[in-house]
Amino acid sequence: AFAFSDVLPLAHKGMMRQLPKWLADPLGPLSIPPAYLPTLLPWLIRFWRAGAAGKYEASLAAQAGMMKLAEAEWMGLLDRSGTRSMLREDGSLELYESEAEFQAGLPGWAARKRFGIGFRHVEGEELAALQPGLSPRFIKGTFVPGWKTVADPKLLGKAVWTYAQAKGARFELVRISQVAADQDGATLTLADGTTRQARHLVVAAGAWSHLLAKQLGDRIPLETERGYNTTLPTGAFDVKRMLIFSGHGFVVTPLETGLRVGGAVELGGIKRPPNYARSKALLQKAQKFLPGLDPSGGREWMGFRPSLPDSVPVIGGAPGKRSVVYAFGHGHLGLTQAAATGRLIRDLVLGQIPPIDLAPFSPQRF
Repeated sequence: AFAFSDVLPLAHKGMMRQLPKWLADPLGPLSIPPAYLPTLLPWLIRFWRAGAAGKYEASLAAQAGMMKLAEAEWMGLLDRSGTRSMLREDGSLELYESEAEFQAGLPGWAARKRFGIGFRHVEGEELAALQPGLSPRFIKGTFVPGWKTVADPKLLGKAVWTYAQAKGARFELVRISQVAADQDGATLTLADGTTRQARHLVVAAGAWSHLLAKQLGDRIPLETERGYNTTLPTGAFDVKRMLIFSGHGFVVTPLETGLRVGGAVELGGIKRPPNYARSKALLQKAQKFLPGLDPSGGREWMGFRPSLPDSVPVIGGAPGKRSVVYAFGHGHLGLTQAAATGRLIRDLVLGQIPPIDLAPFSPQRF
């Protein structure tokens, strides 16, 4: 999705209130493998502190500015790369099972409104019209008309890469064993012992980025949100737009290639094997919420989302190394913020003034 309205940091009060209930359910929206808890504890402490009023507001403002840039940059890139036809502008529908759940979400919507994000709360016939066949357990919803999705993220990525190649970009898939840098450039040592020299190095390696940053002398508190989804064949259910079941931590997204049921967060690092019981649990919930959903023929997937405690990515020069730029930690907003991040990287490498203040994104803020 292009979740340009998703500006709330994860450490918001609504999520904090639900943490105990979620953690009590091993297949709930958020889980932490007990054996991983000691490793995760320093990150969790930072996450908790990020929910303090002042820090939360700073992160919210940073993300809101980033999202405005992200939308502008993506629309331009879609036009330049000839991929605008992949864009879907059907909006999103967030759903609530009770008046209490709806009321609990209102502060978040008020925060979005402050930053110019449009939405309207719906119920009754309007709710039913936005998503026919929805379970009657959902009594209210919030429709966000500006929310956008793409026909298929993988196909979009391939198309944008083809465009980049036409502009002179080259792709080489190799395993890196070591990185080093000074003021004049960077050296990559590959697993086969050969090296690559670069005048500028951009560290944008997702959930593995902090390992490279550590080799360069920087400790960034990056953790991994392991997200799960199941992609069902086309025809599984006629979903009109992205459906957000925030109380259960997952979404249902219609794609050109099928119907994707995904979400939930498992804070478990990059080494543990997937726990596909989590994707199965999401699919079972989707069947309850969308009666008649056909769960057969699905493809399960687990991916790593690079997550920082304050929900704000690291975008900026490596301290003391003019040749290195960091760009990672976007959590579940990697696709949404990709074009904006590319624009900011370009400006940093060329020594130009970026269109937004990058102080909140600094690698040194930790």
